[in-house]
Amino acid sequence: MAAVNSNPSVRRGLRARIVLLTMGGALSTVAILGWLSWSTIQAMGKQVLEERKQLAISVAANVDSALNSDLELLEGISPASGSPGLRVQQSALREAYVRSRFLARAFLLDPTGKVVQAEPPSNGKIALSPGLPAFRLAIERGLPQISPLSRTSGGTRRLFLLVPLRNPQSQVVGIIGGEIDPESPAFRGLLNFVPLVNRETVDLVDQHGIVIASTTQRRLFTESDHRDFLATLIEKRTPAAGTCHGCHQSGPAEQRVDEVMAFAPLPLRGSWGINIRQPKTQAFSTVAGLRGKILIWGSALALLALAFALGAASSITAPLSKLVGTAEQIAAGELETPVPDLGSDEVGHLSKALERMRVALQQSLDDVAKGRDLLEMRIQERTAEIEKLYEELKQRDQLRAMLLKKLIRAQEEERRRIARELHDETSQVIGALALELDTAISTLPEGISRGRLLGARAIALRTLDGIHRLSFDLRPSVLDDLGLFRAIAWYADRDLKRRGIAVRCETDEEDVRLAPEIETALFRAVQEAITNIVKHSRAETVLIQCAATPETVTIEIEDDGQGFDPASTSDTASTGRGLGLAGIRERMEILGGNALIDSAPGQGTRLVLTVPRGEADG
Repeated sequence: MAAVNSNPSVRRGLRARIVLLTMGGALSTVAILGWLSWSTIQAMGKQVLEERKQLAISVAANVDSALNSDLELLEGISPASGSPGLRVQQSALREAYVRSRFLARAFLLDPTGKVVQAEPPSNGKIALSPGLPAFRLAIERGLPQISPLSRTSGGTRRLFLLVPLRNPQSQVVGIIGGEIDPESPAFRGLLNFVPLVNRETVDLVDQHGIVIASTTQRRLFTESDHRDFLATLIEKRTPAAGTCHGCHQSGPAEQRVDEVMAFAPLPLRGSWGINIRQPKTQAFSTVAGLRGKILIWGSALALLALAFALGAASSITAPLSKLVGTAEQIAAGELETPVPDLGSDEVGHLSKALERMRVALQQSLDDVAKGRDLLEMRIQERTAEIEKLYEELKQRDQLRAMLLKKLIRAQEEERRRIARELHDETSQVIGALALELDTAISTLPEGISRGRLLGARAIALRTLDGIHRLSFDLRPSVLDDLGLFRAIAWYADRDLKRRGIAVRCETDEEDVRLAPEIETALFRAVQEAITNIVKHSRAETVLIQCAATPETVTIEIEDDGQGFDPASTSDTASTGRGLGLAGIRERMEILGGNALIDSAPGQGTRLVLTVPRGEADG
């Protein structure tokens, strides 16, 4: 240690290296700061352009909404029933005119452009020319049209909303139109959607690049800058934002300043667009200010980093090299050699701390080795126990599945037996009783006895119908005769339609036959789902979709009822709720499938049953 401290050249060489490295780091920091500053400024410039574009999109959406409101008023007018020729209700035409935001007149034209009706009355004079392309397109295509700026015979400029009028056979028999005065306060007010700063302008441009409304009155009815480019954006329905140089602008030289322009076509109609202009210095004022601040603070930070480098270099002493060597030995795994004592200053405290770390690390390594051996032994024991428990659980699950299959098979056999007995014996007896009652009734005259026999016969017939229904519910013959999908369609039609619930079944066109246990389990699941719909859903419509692939069978049942929270049926054992759904899940799991329940209060319920297809049992 004394040799290291007594060598001035070692101290000077170490100090020089530290100063050079720290200064290099400081210069790197300045370079990185400059790069980050440039990236930040570029990103903020892009953000400004994006914000301007989003502002143009918002204004375009507002204008489009206002136009759609008036178009919807015109679209709501229908031909007057019972009137000869082409007529509409004058009250409907008047209501559209009164309720509109900026229509100067509402009118009805025949296919030749002749005025049939107008509100307010126009004495047959409408500024619309039948040769207007928008009028021809509305007649030929049968779609609503918005005309470009049109000049009337009197020299005034007008815009037109044109809606085809159809007869009951969906043929275009006329045009319901609206006339707009671009200079009216209501139409100019469309652009006051957002507050504007000084020298900021919002223009409404038609498909030919003509300004038809503007927040700056002198720009009204002028050709917009880059009219061809804006017309292309309108045609492609594409918003855009960028800078426009003063050399492209008309007017006095003092007014030719660089501008930021943001353009957005109207989203639905697409015939017009919104162009927002603002001086570039005004739009990028925040970016310019931030650039100056970054340059000032970057220079200050570079000088501060250099000062810290010099201070750090002057505070480092030679004993650091010995500590570095000792630390490298510890890092290499040499923990037997103790760290030398380097005095009572900061470096000395560091050497003592390094020695304590060496001792603690050596002890920790010994403890880790012992713990690793013990942990490996315990892991082996636990693994053996888990494998044993897993095998036991697997056997129990298999046994449970077998028992459930046998139980379901026994239930179905018992259902089939009871259904046969009801059909072959009980229904035959009651049918014979009804015939006997018919014979007795035919031999009795009118009177109390005959009335009672008629009542008894009605009861017998209702009982016979109930036995038939019960027999079908226990084991529908259509399931055995025609297969699963047709049985589901029959059951849904029978149980839902008679309760006033509209049902639609969509199934594969081909006859799909599956293994009996698969058909039975799926039919019982659908039966339970339909019962739940009848009892709890308060649905008005039900959709059942059945599909089969070579691998799986999927049945989807969806209703528009009141729905429920599936989590409320999760604790079936304690609450008793959801037993039917639990039964559906168990049947699907036995077949190796699953049941998905998607529902929420007030949102209806959707049940999807999916099982492997298996082989059909002849």
